[in-house]
Amino acid sequence: MPVIGILILIIQIGFAAHAIRRGHDQIWIYLIIFVPLIGCLLYTLMVLLPEARSSRAVRGVSKAITTTLDPKRDLRKRLDNLDASDTVENRTMLADELIKHGMIDDAIELYQRSLKGIYGTDPYLLLGLAKAFFSAGKFKDSKETLDTLIQKNPEFRNQEGHLLYARSLEELGEIDKAMEEYQALCQYYSGAEAKCRYGLLLKRQGKIAEATQIFEELIRTAKRASKHSNRLNKEWLDIAQREAHSEG
Repeated sequence: MPVIGILILIIQIGFAAHAIRRGHDQIWIYLIIFVPLIGCLLYTLMVLLPEARSSRAVRGVSKAITTTLDPKRDLRKRLDNLDASDTVENRTMLADELIKHGMIDDAIELYQRSLKGIYGTDPYLLLGLAKAFFSAGKFKDSKETLDTLIQKNPEFRNQEGHLLYARSLEELGEIDKAMEEYQALCQYYSGAEAKCRYGLLLKRQGKIAEATQIFEELIRTAKRASKHSNRLNKEWLDIAQREAHSEG
């Protein structure tokens, strides 16, 4: 019995401390202290669980579970959104979802049908089409689409589009041009992917010292970065860590 009493007391203290830290109404503290069983149960149902559901981590887990149980849920949602409002944004989001489901030819067709009239040179549709071509292994078409985007929208700036252009050049074997694009991209790209891909390309060209320098710089930057930033860049930081310590 004493053990149960101590356990209940610990739970009460924990719940009360949580309520105080979060600035919740004092009624919760009174309920937790004077009616511990009902108070703690209500606090869990009405405060803790809603907070947990709204947290980023739980949202991610919830989305993963939903995707596993109903893998085409997002695809249906994108179709419904487009049916309700035929906008460039909704077409782009549907096409992106089609690519995720391996329906790349359908995505390409949707983009091509969308590039008509006032949307004939829309930069986001052209960028989406270039991504779809790249996903299909049509690197020449990807590069040419991006060239059209640049020609028709000279003021448009997009780091992912720039990265795609560098990767397209690399896949086409235009290594010197790809190097130039990666160098320019590394000056402003917000994540680790661009520098990591540049380092990998340098290494494949036998420029081991330059590549290692880039990988080590990425590792140093990661040590100063936030946990959130490092989580977002984990795939590329892991590669940098591995490549920095490999002998080539």
